[in-house]
Amino acid sequence: MIMHRISRTIPVLALLLAVAGCSGGNKASAPAPAPQPKPAATAATSSTNTAVPAGELFTYVPGGRRDPFTPIVIKEEKKALAGVKTPLERFSINEFKLSGIVWGGLGYHAMLEGPDGKGYFVRQGTVIGPNRGVVKKITQNSMIIEEKFKDPTGELKKKEVVIQFRKSEEGTP
Repeated sequence: MIMHRISRTIPVLALLLAVAGCSGGNKASAPAPAPQPKPAATAATSSTNTAVPAGELFTYVPGGRRDPFTPIVIKEEKKALAGVKTPLERFSINEFKLSGIVWGGLGYHAMLEGPDGKGYFVRQGTVIGPNRGVVKKITQNSMIIEEKFKDPTGELKKKEVVIQFRKSEEGTP
């Protein structure tokens, strides 16, 4: 009985589909009209408060805004390359005066007096000078700084600068 109903329903559905598809005759059906863009009534640009005309597309004007694709957090290495300098990197190595050396369980630490009159504590590994010299060794009466630089041929060379206590300030003749 179910098979009998299905066999009667299928031809009826096929006939309905055929009639629905042929309702236009031999006429070619016209494509549906494209949807009209809605006019932008009060779209404003970033620099002025004037309305954008309905047919004009919006263009991005970055005037004074940050690049959205750059990271917000900058790594420390990039900051050093970007020109952010510590107070020790602002002055030349020769402008510093060795004021004192302290040693103990944590090793040697030196106190330098800068040309600005301020005191700076440094230890082995501290970056100093505009050429990013590194404090290599601190002894009881001197400090050794290693600077890397490029010579006129473009070869990378190292130079050691020794800063010692000044004899006249130590009290010895």
